[in-house]
Amino acid sequence: MELAPRAAFIKQIAPLAMQWGVTAYSAAVSLGLSVLFARSMGSSSFGHYTYIYVLVSVLVLMQDAGFNTLLMRERASPSAAFSARTSELPSIALIHLLLTTLAFILLAAALHLWVDGLALTAGIFCFAMITLTQWQSSWFKGAGNFERDAQFLFFGRTVSALLVLGSVLITGADPVSIFLAWGLGLGLTLARHFKHFPTLRRIEWKVPLWAYRSSASFFAVGLASTLYHHIDIVILRHLLGEAPAIGQYAVATRIQDGLMALATPVALMLFRRMRILAVDGDEASRFSRNSVVGAAIIGMFLALAGWVFGPWLVGILFGNAYSEGAHTIIRLLFISLIFALPNYVMEQHAIATQQERWFAKSLIVAVAINIALNLALIPVSGVDGAAIATVLTEIGLCAALCLKLRRKLFSW
Repeated sequence: MELAPRAAFIKQIAPLAMQWGVTAYSAAVSLGLSVLFARSMGSSSFGHYTYIYVLVSVLVLMQDAGFNTLLMRERASPSAAFSARTSELPSIALIHLLLTTLAFILLAAALHLWVDGLALTAGIFCFAMITLTQWQSSWFKGAGNFERDAQFLFFGRTVSALLVLGSVLITGADPVSIFLAWGLGLGLTLARHFKHFPTLRRIEWKVPLWAYRSSASFFAVGLASTLYHHIDIVILRHLLGEAPAIGQYAVATRIQDGLMALATPVALMLFRRMRILAVDGDEASRFSRNSVVGAAIIGMFLALAGWVFGPWLVGILFGNAYSEGAHTIIRLLFISLIFALPNYVMEQHAIATQQERWFAKSLIVAVAINIALNLALIPVSGVDGAAIATVLTEIGLCAALCLKLRRKLFSW
């Protein structure tokens, strides 16, 4: 390979390599901390921590309100409808985050008799910091500045992990200390990179309906997606109580989440390319189709590997206390990747081509089906029933997406 083509190839592949590297690093650190939490807490306490985590994951969607995706999309290619007002979005998003975070902290204090109010409050603070970090990351990605984004994410994951590890060693694996240390680490990261923030402009003190109308569909997608991926933990907790089996299910889902996280950099880069190609129908369809087929092939490979090595992986990472009850769970969750990865790519296509309202409706239907399946299968099959519900729902969503997008993606 000659020098000039080699340099061009390196320049082209470097952003993806850096994004993959920081994602793999973040996934490894997160998995390591999850192993530490699970082994330190025990399966019942780890199930409680996961329950609080899921509750906050739902609340954070209202803190975000869809601005994360809107910021990235408009930064990549402003919509003609309000291109002149794109510069106001960061200020609007920040004010919304401050107001909703304050409201949720007050709500957690009022509900402390029914839930672990202190842990919930710490989680709300932590996820507010996560939201700010995601917004800044989306701003970098939307501008195509993947290298700086990778550096930013690496710094944030490292500082927050060190503070969390220190808090666990000093005070023990407690949800409150974990969330506070995590949030503090991200806060320090944001302060360190403040000079790269988008300019905050003065806005009128009235409800920016134009911004909320644009972000509403993204909020619906985020809410449906979170419920779709985490409602099983809530249902398990309410149907089975503080059963150790919930902790076993939780560690299996952590492995699946880690694999999906590794797909995120690729999906976001595909999204930016799909957004730019949206004006070219034939080229956009060809690119999106190839991406979906590639995701399905990777999903098949991971499903086969997970069926063979999944139970062994759970035992190595989390110990025999978790692996003994997670054999069927982990295998089923790996099978779901055959459909989950193509679904992820088709989601990017729908948002890039401004079909997010239709996608949100499809996802809401999938959530309803998932809840119904969990309620029907968990009383009969326990945590294995939740895993079966995940597989069946991913199959149904994949079929619906393929049916809707068949003319644009699957017509040669």
